[in-house]
Amino acid sequence: MAKPNLKNNIMYSKRRVSGRSKKKIFLILSEGTETEPNYFEAFRRIAHANGTADITIKGLGAVGITVVTIAKKLKEQGNYGDDEVWCVFDRDLKRENNNQQNFNAAIRLAIENQLKLAISNDAFELWYLLHYEYYQSETHRSDYEKMLSIRLGEKYEKNSETMYEKLKDKQSNAIKFAKKLWLSHCNLHGIDDPNNLTIEQRIIIHNINPSTTVYQLVEKLSEVIFPKPQKE
Repeated sequence: MAKPNLKNNIMYSKRRVSGRSKKKIFLILSEGTETEPNYFEAFRRIAHANGTADITIKGLGAVGITVVTIAKKLKEQGNYGDDEVWCVFDRDLKRENNNQQNFNAAIRLAIENQLKLAISNDAFELWYLLHYEYYQSETHRSDYEKMLSIRLGEKYEKNSETMYEKLKDKQSNAIKFAKKLWLSHCNLHGIDDPNNLTIEQRIIIHNINPSTTVYQLVEKLSEVIFPKPQKE
């Protein structure tokens, strides 16, 4: 696999810091080059239109440990500070993931460097499915196309540029169901506070199929992009 080109990303990060604005800055790096970037591109467009946030999205075409390593480097070189640097990747059984070792190492490296994680097990499409129902059965990524096609009422196109628009009215369902799923896994392992996990606990839960923390990124983006009006 070719090594991702970071030159443009690094230069862009430095330029933004030199003239830092009051807008929230997000850097979203994803494993996939189309599915995830296409979905989050909708948030970027909205934020650009209403001036609430500066969002950069980059699909790297690289496994999780590489995504995190690049995110760590860009955060250090760009001096993002309290801004949000997110790593979006899946837990799948690619040979490059070294049968779990690299996946676990990616989680550890991200948490140790205050990077945010939007991880899906087994695939990002679980996030789409949760817009329709609470789903807790172990599922292989190859099954999602059929499942989503049935619920969409049309053939699911993996790299669709319109999924945000198709699903936005059900987004609150997805957040609710993803939280419920995460909490159920925590309860199963005797974890009392799902929002305050150790690194080892995070590794355990992220390795459970199905699970996703994409909802945390979507919540954060929505909180910034669609701020609630202040009470007088």
